[in-house]
Amino acid sequence: MIEPGVPATWPDAVREALRPFLQGHLIEEPAFFYNANLDQAVWALSAELRNSDDVPDEERTDTIADLARDQRPRYGILTTQTCDLSEEGHRKPRQPWVQVAPVYRLAAGDTALGRDYVHALDPPEIEGEVWAADLRIEMPLEKSVLVGREPIEAFRDEGGYVDFAKALARRRGRPALASIFHEVITTSMRQLKEETSQRRSQARRVRDQVYALRVDIADGTRLDPKAAQLYVVLKGDRDEDTKDWFDEWWDRARVVGEEHGLQLLETVWLDARNVNACLYDQLIEVSLPI
Repeated sequence: MIEPGVPATWPDAVREALRPFLQGHLIEEPAFFYNANLDQAVWALSAELRNSDDVPDEERTDTIADLARDQRPRYGILTTQTCDLSEEGHRKPRQPWVQVAPVYRLAAGDTALGRDYVHALDPPEIEGEVWAADLRIEMPLEKSVLVGREPIEAFRDEGGYVDFAKALARRRGRPALASIFHEVITTSMRQLKEETSQRRSQARRVRDQVYALRVDIADGTRLDPKAAQLYVVLKGDRDEDTKDWFDEWWDRARVVGEEHGLQLLETVWLDARNVNACLYDQLIEVSLPI
């Protein structure tokens, strides 16, 4: 269906416009749209359209919801891999579209910044504001829309772009896991974090020490686990502050696990500087929810 529509020769203006763009670059005011059943509206725009007279009855269960131009996000961030953007070296490019996620401002300290689908940006050209990419939705835009646009830096250095690429890879590479892991890991840690101001401060310190969290299914399967173990991979030596945090989390989380038939084994500590690569790859990566 798609391949016959890809032209043998692309407009020169499109090929030229793509050259400076990289994954993680920003563009101004991208279109924001999605397919929806208005009779079962979920998001606010869908509900708004459901209550309007602008959509014919025959399209209500299968319509394209499209934000008006003056309501579009200020920026969008390119999530397409750089090699697939310009397709340099390809005599005949094969990928007519790029993927773009919305970018918007957040108040300093907004709790959304701690969610795994929100990625904080650091655009050098936009000072004094907190900008973040929301990875819950990505719009396909034909590459022709980049003609006449200039890329805007989303990060100050290469490290920011590498971290963004890793965040995308984690979201797209996450394996299916039983919902109990959300209760045991995500909910339990967030509840601990929000308990007191001291715990919130501790959570920030701990977050800076953690390289990654991994899970091992000691008994059962990913969708029906009987026993599991959290591996905390640290950037350096473990301090008492970090140990206290995860010890307190384990005391609470194992009770939650038992209520759902999951035995949570004692936490294992790894040092990212000398971790066994084979072991690391065998473990299941999970997000740090603090």
